[in-house]
Parts: sequence; C-alpha cells; structure tokens
Amino acid sequence: MLRIATTLIALIVLADVATATAETNQCFKSWSEAAAVVRQERLVAVEQLSKQARATLGGSIVKATLCSAGQRYFYRLVVRLPGGLMRHISLDARQPSER
Repeated sequence: MLRIATTLIALIVLADVATATAETNQCFKSWSEAAAVVRQERLVAVEQLSKQARATLGGSIVKATLCSAGQRYFYRLVVRLPGGLMRHISLDARQPSER
C-alpha cells in the first residue's frame, strides 16, 4: 500500500513539473508575430537555418516554429533528411547549434 501511495505521489509531482514546463515554453502561433520578434531580438532567420540544414544534414526544413522560454528563444524544426526520414531538432535562435 505504501509503495502504491509513493508511486502515485511521484506521478503527481512529475505531472506538475511537466505542466509547469509546458507553461513556461510558449510558441508563436503565426509567423507574422514571430517575424517581428526575430527582427527585434536579432535572432537567426529561418532562411539561414535552411542553408545550414542543407549543408550539414543534406536535408530541408519542412516546419519551423519559434518558441520562447523566458528570455531564451529557440526554433523547433522538422527536417526532411535524404531518403525521406523526418528529424525533429531544437536550435537556439541566437546561436544555432544542434542540441
């Protein structure tokens, strides 16, 4: 019984942490909003990321979403690799390097 209660408490705590994390990460719904932030914050443009994706991965960006967590901005990308495989990548929007 104690083991079940401990497991249940752990799951509730993890759910709260996941909810808090989801609330702190906000993604822009439209590129008309995101474009203004890219200019204002002097973030790397998606066009540059497209060139980087072709050069380093041999692929192309299928979807790009700008997100923020506090003062940090990052891109969530879906890249189509050679052969058609899709890869999800998150990149810092100021200094993109794959993470």
